[in-house]
Amino acid sequence: MALYEETLTSRAFQLIMLLPIVAMFSGLYATYRAGEGFLVMLATTLAVSALLLDVMAIRIEIDDRELRIRGLLGLVVRKTVKIENIAEFEVREGWMSCSGAIHFTLPGKACVVIRQRKGWTVSFTTNNPEELAGVLTSLGVPRGA
Repeated sequence: MALYEETLTSRAFQLIMLLPIVAMFSGLYATYRAGEGFLVMLATTLAVSALLLDVMAIRIEIDDRELRIRGLLGLVVRKTVKIENIAEFEVREGWMSCSGAIHFTLPGKACVVIRQRKGWTVSFTTNNPEELAGVLTSLGVPRGA
């Protein structure tokens, strides 16, 4: 059972990402009408569309064992951090104030940096920083500076 769940989206970013998807589908239609290269364009359109759909949202879930960050489809945007592997976390104001070796960002109120005992630093944006911090603290994860 999830102790914390949040899906972060940006309407402006979604509209920007829809433009290449529409362009790819119009190119697919053009290759169909031309009778050449349809299968190549179909495979390319499906792959690019799946990639772009995946980055349109960030889903954050925390349960008693792990923190999971996923994209809309969970194909490319995908990271799991075990709670016992988190050395500390830090909450910063503003969605552009964090950087980590692995960074997931969309416009939001704040960002969170997760320092792992073993592995790279992970950072992501959130619209509910204090609620997220409360859940991590209740799981015994220390809050850093």
